[in-house]
Amino acid sequence: MERLTRVAPPPAEQRPRAWTEIEGTGAHLYWLTSGDVHPDEWTVLANAGRGPEWEHHPVSGVRFILSVLTGEIRSDILGNLPADDHAFDPNAEILGG
Repeated sequence: MERLTRVAPPPAEQRPRAWTEIEGTGAHLYWLTSGDVHPDEWTVLANAGRGPEWEHHPVSGVRFILSVLTGEIRSDILGNLPADDHAFDPNAEILGG
């Protein structure tokens, strides 16, 4: 049986807030939120989803996505990026609306 390691939650003033799942990988992206920090200044956490690996990227969500897609930021969790082709499916298309 695999041993699980418990990690103490962040202080009450800092909490990860999930905002996307990377389809097919199990990885998730989170904002690192804080009660005294404006949402425009929340930074990004990436979690492998299938293990204990986390990455902190001290940039906004939009800057993170742009930087990963252009190769400015490298992420071991997100793997083979930047890719030659990028696609974005708005929720209306995904949900059939």
